[in-house]
This record gives sequence, C-alpha cells and structure tokens, in this order.
Amino acid sequence: MVNVIVFAALSVSPDLADLLLLNPSTLAEKPWSILTVFFSHELAIHLLLNVLLLYVFGTRLEKETNPGVTLGVYILCGLAGSVSAILYSAAIGYQGGPMAGASASAFGIAAAYAALRPDAVVLKSKAVHWVAALFAVNALLTAQNPQISVGGPAHAVGLALGLLFGYALRRKSAAKE
Repeated sequence: MVNVIVFAALSVSPDLADLLLLNPSTLAEKPWSILTVFFSHELAIHLLLNVLLLYVFGTRLEKETNPGVTLGVYILCGLAGSVSAILYSAAIGYQGGPMAGASASAFGIAAAYAALRPDAVVLKSKAVHWVAALFAVNALLTAQNPQISVGGPAHAVGLALGLLFGYALRRKSAAKE
C-alpha cells in the first residue's frame, strides 16, 4: 500500500523524486534514499508488477510466518538491492540519474516464499519455477541492456537474499516439527 501512495505522490508532485529516488551521485546528501527507493516507482507498469509479486507471494509468506518476518525480508532485500545498485552503477560508470523501484524487495519476498515452500502451487506453477523465471528474465534483460537495466543486479541480490531467508525459515520450521 505504501508503494501505491508514494507512486501517487510522485505522480502529483514530481519534485518528490529528487528526495525519494536513489541517485548514486547525490547519495551523500540524501542518505535516506537508500531506504525510500524501495517504496518508490515512476512507471505504473513497474509498480503493478511489483505489487502483484508482493500480493501473490507476500500474502503467502505472511501466512507461513508473520507480518514482522515478511516486512523484515522486504526491508533487508531492499537495502541489499540499494547497495548493489550503488556498487553496480559505480562499476559501469552509470550516469543515468535516479533509480526507482521495489523489485529487489519484491523478488526477495517471492524467493523467500519459494525457498520455504518450493512445491507450493502459485498461479498454476510451482513457486520455485516462478522464481527461476524471474531470475532468468532479469539476467537476460540485464545482459542485453546493462546501462538501462541498472537495477538488474539489485533484483538478483534481492532474490538471492530472499532465497537465503527462505531456506533459514524452512530449516527453522523443520526443527520445530
């Protein structure tokens, strides 16, 4: 819901983008943007895809765990995604300006659920297959357009960290049984 509210605010007041989006060149002056970026979207399709992932996988993860775990996965995967986006932009000499999106967080949520319940059927396919597809499409798009898909490594890091969280949750769950 926060993502939708921030999207609406950015649509009404584009000047907010300067405050909320992650821009590696202004990070020292706006350190909070490492957090606010994963609640921000500039394109409706980007918002829609992330909200869909969060709804489909996040509700399932929350039912298997609790809201605190789900929020923790979201925030930690988002932070890891922000750091990787900053490092990747420096490595490729990215000059494209601010970045937006919750994809690292959304991919992390999907991956955490898939690691926790890999055989669970989600939208007519196993959860683990959805995450494999997310990874493959992300890798392909990033390889084709490394300057445009600057968020690609952030998505991959969010996904990888989400898998680690999910495996840890599965082991914890198995230990209780």
